Amino acid sequence: MTNDEIIKTKDELMSESWTEDLHLSLQDFHPDVARKIVDSMDLHDVYLKVNQRAFQEDYIADYLEYLWDISENAYWTHISISLDPEVGLLWSDNMSHLKRLCMTRIPADILMAVVLFLINDERNIYQDTEAIGFILKAQVEKFDRLEEIISYIKCLKLKNENNIIQQVEELIKKEANYNFYR
Repeated sequence: MTNDEIIKTKDELMSESWTEDLHLSLQDFHPDVARKIVDSMDLHDVYLKVNQRAFQEDYIADYLEYLWDISENAYWTHISISLDPEVGLLWSDNMSHLKRLCMTRIPADILMAVVLFLINDERNIYQDTEAIGFILKAQVEKFDRLEEIISYIKCLKLKNENNIIQQVEELIKKEANYNFYR
């Protein structure tokens, strides 16, 4: 497939406002072509596919799981954009995206997106805060990243820096009770 054909195919796939069967449509292509399609998505395309959630949560989670197998770069871009405090965390039957955030040493920019979600989440939905805490807990306990997290918070020079650090430390101490953490 030429680059023009890739872009045309991507535009056709993006024309659908739903994410519903996007991963199934991508599976119709050779994995290299599917990777080129998702790698060609701009940030707006990604935002629409992961943050238009009404009745789409399970499909989005399936799509994210599929992305891991074809393009880790696209996967992490999608994860980063899905960490939107105004939209909230993606909750679905398939929580593989949160499991991966707990079981993988995530890239530094994704770790920072997790921290920023916690800091900027004005909705204060307990379930989201708790899940973010378990992601941070996993990154600290499994990959020794507490200093990195605290250093990042300090570099933001926030007025409530000490409160945020204290919140992170309290969240890390909590008993993990979600299956995606294990």
